[in-house]
Amino acid sequence: MTSRGLALAGALALAACAGPGAHVALEPHLDWPTTDDAGWAAAPALGVAAFADERPEELRAGYRPELRYRALGFAREGTEYAGDGDWDRPVAEAVRGDVVATLARAGTFTAVAPVDFDPRDPAAWPQSGAPALVLAGTVERFEGRQWHSLEVTPLRVGFVSERWGPASGRVSIRVEIWTKTERVAELRIATRHEIAGGGPAEAAQQALALASERLALRLETRFAAPRQIAPRKLDVRVLDGCALGAARVRRLLSETSAVYEREAGIVLADHQEDWADRPRGTSLDSLLEEVRRFAPPPGGIVLALAPEEQVRELGLRSVRTGLAVPDGAHAVALCGADNQVSVLTAAHEIAHLFGAVHVRDPASIMHATADFDARFFDPLNRHILRTMRERDFSRPLSSAESAELASIYKSSEPGDEVDRADLDSALRALDSASP
Repeated sequence: MTSRGLALAGALALAACAGPGAHVALEPHLDWPTTDDAGWAAAPALGVAAFADERPEELRAGYRPELRYRALGFAREGTEYAGDGDWDRPVAEAVRGDVVATLARAGTFTAVAPVDFDPRDPAAWPQSGAPALVLAGTVERFEGRQWHSLEVTPLRVGFVSERWGPASGRVSIRVEIWTKTERVAELRIATRHEIAGGGPAEAAQQALALASERLALRLETRFAAPRQIAPRKLDVRVLDGCALGAARVRRLLSETSAVYEREAGIVLADHQEDWADRPRGTSLDSLLEEVRRFAPPPGGIVLALAPEEQVRELGLRSVRTGLAVPDGAHAVALCGADNQVSVLTAAHEIAHLFGAVHVRDPASIMHATADFDARFFDPLNRHILRTMRERDFSRPLSSAESAELASIYKSSEPGDEVDRADLDSALRALDSASP
């Protein structure tokens, strides 16, 4: 092949394999309805002003390594950065939209909506109709990166080869909360998130989702007011088979409790004890059977913690991080290699005890896999938790409770939210758990 033919073949291959892709849609990651929040939100209404964008210009532009000529071909290798051209809307606008949707779903404030004035300027506030609190935000970092190698060698069979590393996203936002007369809070949220599948733009989007959820939790701590509905206390007997110690178990239950209190008005109270004689080298199913030998506290549940590396999982397409008795009172959560138990895993498995089911939405705690560190339940499962929040776990489900759960399952049409197989499995578990 002539050098001209080589160049043409390389150009065609690069156009086919490395051309610009479609823009990634920066839509709010939580688009769930908030119509069932009456009586839950108690803090004043919150407005969200337009976000400023203070990212360095080099991060806005994005970057791709140069295409270089090599003997018998072309190559491009290095870390690629997503730029503003990779998304379908301005970054500051997208960040504001995600924050508004997440804070509205969190249910801390009686209302959350965009406003069109700068709360830092007292003269800009409307004479009437303004919310009591207004959030002003600044995007300091919004970045997606991924190592990528592309090699084109037209004289070789299989002349195009590509390799990718995991994509990583980083987001940093600074927010201030203002009343008409003063600033009442200032905080910064920074997240870093790595994804196994997808590109740098998707990684940045997921990092934004995590930032919005962490902001919601921080504002919940700062501004939450007593709700009209009194919280339900649920005692949790924690079997510490990971040697976390009392302080780390308390922190795990405290962070898990924060999720349940916000989502369903349930407060978890831990009763920790060592579990040094746990079985080793057994399956997760057998481990759960062993855990069922332990009596729950009066009206409460048992949560056992065990090291992941000491549990045999055979014949599974994906590794399980926990297991629970559906509609029962016993659950297991596994510690990872870092000897930490995920709040997501603990919240997910405890929810199964209330009758929660797996859903397709990766932004929900009840998604089947733990790819995203979610802190919110989808509408179906939040409805289940709120319906069953007063359940007494010291006895089997009553006929009235079983009928109520069955009605929820049967009225949930299979579709984008839940699979038919998961609903059928939940109905079978309900039959087993009923007296």
